[in-house]
Amino acid sequence: MITYNTGMEIYESTMKQHQMGIAKELLHRVVEEARQYGCGTIQITASDMGVKLYTAYGFVHNGNFMQYKL
Repeated sequence: MITYNTGMEIYESTMKQHQMGIAKELLHRVVEEARQYGCGTIQITASDMGVKLYTAYGFVHNGNFMQYKL
């Protein structure tokens, strides 16, 4: 079991739930919210584990960052 503390609530999930795309769904929500705020680009730093997720979503490497154009 993995526990997340978001500062407001604690979420617990099993590995099976992780394999069902929780990270992808959270990333999608962040991207959509940035789009609604009128952002043109999202730049992030990614862990080795995160690079695969971000690349699959459409982020590209840009120097020390990964970038996604909205």
